[in-house]
Amino acid sequence: MVEKDGIVYVGKNKPGISGTFEQIDGTGKFIIPGLIDSHVHIIPGVQGMLPHHMEKYPELATGFKSQMPRSYLYYGFTTVINLGGISDERITSFKMQEVKPDLYHVGYSGAAVANGYPMNFTPEEFRFEAEPNFIYMESQAESIPDKYDPADHTPKAVVRRIKNSGAIAVKSYYESGFGRMMGLPVPTKDIMKDLLTEAHSNGLVLTVHANSLEAHSFLVDIGVDIMAHGIWNWGKYKDVPRDSLPLEIKRTLDLQIQKQIGYTPTLTVIEGEEALVDTEFLDQPDLKKVVPKDLLAWYKTEEAQWFAKDIFNELTVEEVHTIYDNVQAHAMLALKYLSDNDGLILFGSDTPSAPTYGNQPGHNGNWELKLMKEARVPLHKILASATFNNAKAFHLDSSLGSLAIGKKANMVIMAKNPLMDIEAYDAIEKVVIGGKVIKREDLEVKE
Repeated sequence: MVEKDGIVYVGKNKPGISGTFEQIDGTGKFIIPGLIDSHVHIIPGVQGMLPHHMEKYPELATGFKSQMPRSYLYYGFTTVINLGGISDERITSFKMQEVKPDLYHVGYSGAAVANGYPMNFTPEEFRFEAEPNFIYMESQAESIPDKYDPADHTPKAVVRRIKNSGAIAVKSYYESGFGRMMGLPVPTKDIMKDLLTEAHSNGLVLTVHANSLEAHSFLVDIGVDIMAHGIWNWGKYKDVPRDSLPLEIKRTLDLQIQKQIGYTPTLTVIEGEEALVDTEFLDQPDLKKVVPKDLLAWYKTEEAQWFAKDIFNELTVEEVHTIYDNVQAHAMLALKYLSDNDGLILFGSDTPSAPTYGNQPGHNGNWELKLMKEARVPLHKILASATFNNAKAFHLDSSLGSLAIGKKANMVIMAKNPLMDIEAYDAIEKVVIGGKVIKREDLEVKE
C-alpha cells in the first residue's frame, strides 16, 4: 500500500484503511522494485549527434530531450545515476520534466588526473575549465595553466567540492588509452588511495572507470568500491580462445570477489558501437516506442554515419564483427566467472558510452539485461543487480532497492515473472514513480 510517495504497507492480508484510494488489480501480475541504472550520462546533446547537427536540426534535438526521461521509465528504470559531469542547469532541466526517473549524480566533473581520460577529448585551451575537479599531477605540471593552484586540486580538495555539489559518489578513471589514443597519464596508487580515503570520510562511494585487465589489477589492489565497467580489454591475452579464462584474469576476479568490489559489466558499450554496422538495428519495433520517428529517420542518413566512419576507418563490416564479437565474448566470460563465484554484480548500461545512436535511453538498459542473461547470469542475480545491489552499493538502500515499509514507492508491474523469464522486462504494464501510477503506453513517443 502506498501513501503519497512512500510504501506504508507490504503483506498478504488486506490492510484496514478508510478514505479515498485507488486500487490496482494485480491478479496474475508481478511487482518488483523500480530498476536502478547506475551508469548513465544525462548529456546536454543527443545520442549520435554533434553540436552542429543539433543546430541544423533543432526540432530533432528538442524531441529527443523531451522523450529521454520517459524512455527510461518505459523500460522500468525509475532511478538513474549520472556517472559523468553534469551542470546545475542540466539537473534543473531534467527535474523540470513532467515525468522522469529519480536522478543522482557524481558532481560537475569526475576526478580525472590532469590531461588523462576523459580530459584528453577536450581541446587543450578549454580542457581545465571543462574539468574543474581534475587532480594535479607533477608529471603534467608544465601543461597546467598557472592560474590553477595545486592545493585546490588535491584529492581532498576535489572530493570536498564533489560532496558540496550534492553528489552521492566520486567518479575517477584508470584509462591508459585505446584505439588511436594511447599513453594517457593515469593516477598513481597514492592518488587513488587518497581519493578512496576522502570519499569515505565524506560519506561517498568511489567508482572508477576501468575496462582492462591492467586497470582492474591496479584498482583491486587498492580496494576501490566499484568498477564502472567489466574486464573486456584483456591486453596480452586478447587473442586467447573465447572459452578460455587466463589464470591472471581469474586471480584478479577472485580478489574482486573476495573484497566484494562492485562489478558493472556494461556489455552494451561493445554492442552499442557494433550496432553502427548492423543494417537492421534501427528497424527494431521497440526503438520506435522510445525514439522519435524523425530522429530514427535521420539516423539512417549518410550524415549520421560520421561516428562509424571515424572509429571503423577502413575496416570491413566482417572485420568489425570479428573484433567486437571477440571482445564481447571475453567480457561475458569474465562476467560469468564472477557470477558463478558470488561476485557483487551491479547493473549499469553506460548510456551513452560514446556518440553512438546504438545506446538509446531505456532501450540500452533493457538490452544490457538481456546480454547479462546471454552471459548466463541467473535471473535472480540480474534482478538483484538492478535493484537491491545497486541501492546498497550507492548508499541508497534506506529508500530504494526493495519493496518495504518506509521506502519510496518506485515500482514496476509486469505480466511475466522476471525470476523465470528475461522477457518479463518487455512485459511491463505499469510503472510507479514516487507513488504516481503510469501506464506504459503513456510513456511511448508521442508524434
